[in-house]
Amino acid sequence: MASSSLLISPTATTLPPLRTFLSPPSKTLTITLTLTPPITSRSSRRRRRIFLSPLSVSAPPSTPTTSTSEQQGQFQSDKSEIDLGNEDKEEEENSSSSSKFSWRDHWYPVSLIEDLDNDRPTPFQLLNRDLVLWFDPSKSDWVAFDDKCPHRLAPLSEGRLDENGHLQCSYHGWSFDGCGTCVRIPQASPEGPEARAVGSPRACATRFPTMVSQGLLFVWPDENGWERARATAPPMLPDDFGKLEFATVTIQRDLFYGYDTLMENVSDPSHIDFAHHKVTGRRDRAKPLPFKMESMGKWGFAGSNEGNPKISAKFVAPCYYMNKIEIDTKLPFVGDQKWVIWICSFNVPMAPGKTRSIVCSARNFFQFTVPGPAWWQVVPRWHEHWTSNKVYDGDMIVLQGQEKVFLSKSMEGSDDVNKQYTTITFTPTQADRFVLAFRNWLRRHGNSQPQWFGKSDQYSLPSTVLSKHQMLDRYEQHTLKCSSCKKAYSTFQTLQKFLIGLAVLCTATSGVPPDTKLRVILAGFAILSAGLAYILNDLQKNFVFVDYVHANID
Repeated sequence: MASSSLLISPTATTLPPLRTFLSPPSKTLTITLTLTPPITSRSSRRRRRIFLSPLSVSAPPSTPTTSTSEQQGQFQSDKSEIDLGNEDKEEEENSSSSSKFSWRDHWYPVSLIEDLDNDRPTPFQLLNRDLVLWFDPSKSDWVAFDDKCPHRLAPLSEGRLDENGHLQCSYHGWSFDGCGTCVRIPQASPEGPEARAVGSPRACATRFPTMVSQGLLFVWPDENGWERARATAPPMLPDDFGKLEFATVTIQRDLFYGYDTLMENVSDPSHIDFAHHKVTGRRDRAKPLPFKMESMGKWGFAGSNEGNPKISAKFVAPCYYMNKIEIDTKLPFVGDQKWVIWICSFNVPMAPGKTRSIVCSARNFFQFTVPGPAWWQVVPRWHEHWTSNKVYDGDMIVLQGQEKVFLSKSMEGSDDVNKQYTTITFTPTQADRFVLAFRNWLRRHGNSQPQWFGKSDQYSLPSTVLSKHQMLDRYEQHTLKCSSCKKAYSTFQTLQKFLIGLAVLCTATSGVPPDTKLRVILAGFAILSAGLAYILNDLQKNFVFVDYVHANID
């Protein structure tokens, strides 16, 4: 599972070491929205600060999205009993066009801020649209453009930040400021019509609303949706993330299976004990999970179980899923304790068959085993990601196979998978309640798939053509996009080269000294250096590729 399985087996009353996704607790939640003119407003509610900056688009207008923005639903908003397995909801599905969900009228988190590079542009796909993310030093703002230069449509993500802090296209050197305005065309004459081309609306890059909140960069995927973006709050992490007693950590990874496949996976706590055996669960701890739905609607759904541990789940459309795990336990000397774990995942639809998983987790116990600012929190973030990537890998091949079957079923019949779901799968237990709730939401409100930009090919998904090695490629999917792992991997490589050089040097000189003791010392250093270099080489696999075979885990 890509998120809700990352910390704990929900069926276990005693926990294995919980070491995934935890880092220092934040003290303040900050939101930055790009609007004009720069406005600063402060609210004491939840001690969050909101900054508003330029509400303008320097690009030719396109057809605006007409559907309205959805507000987040509440856990107890609708108490009606829900039969998720029946298809008798078709009439309700078709009863009103207003029940359809607007995919483009929402904030989408596209990256953790700590994993973005301020000094170079970063490419990203959102709803099958290519974007470029870059930091505007003149306004200290993160900016999102359509990833194409208006000149000859070259990708701006292949460009650079010039000496003025503007985004410069690498093809012909056109430069753009943070508002998307073209500020320089090197080929234009200083006088006449060519000189005026710089100020033309056709020379401007298309800009999207952006917001920085809770350590995440959010993008609103409609360049004409600035007013709606300004009026809409992003999905928020629970208040516990700001409390000192909670330690938190984050991770992101790009996965080569579809949004619906990942959302179904994070809605399924019952797979943890088997898919993540000896990572975050154990096979012998599996037991019934009688989940009950508490509310559902166009906004999403919520539900929970009773027992210990208690798992409360909430899906806020289109891509935010929260799991709260509460465990009553008793420890020597300290007595009764209530452990709380939050696993909040953003499952961002990048393109058909490709999804970014961003997970933010928090817990109020064993903080010393996770990264943090305190002197006693010595576990590095990259080491936590090794465990997290085991969780992703444990799901990867299983979900690849599942997606292939769903795709073949879609090609065989006229209906989409969501309408056929209860006939092509067998889900007799309440443990699958949230999975059915998501498929029901996607069918009734989400048009059975995200609202992709451009023409999308649903029948040639990456999972149908990629090899196992490509599906489990940590380097491309995570390491290159994680500031901590990228730096650690580079350090490991440098240290390995040094140790290899030292081993060669000691070996070459071990026969030179006449003193036998010195020869032995040099030979010993050679063997030690070679051994350490071998260990480092083996550890580096955690940044690149580790084969995952479920049958090999006893």
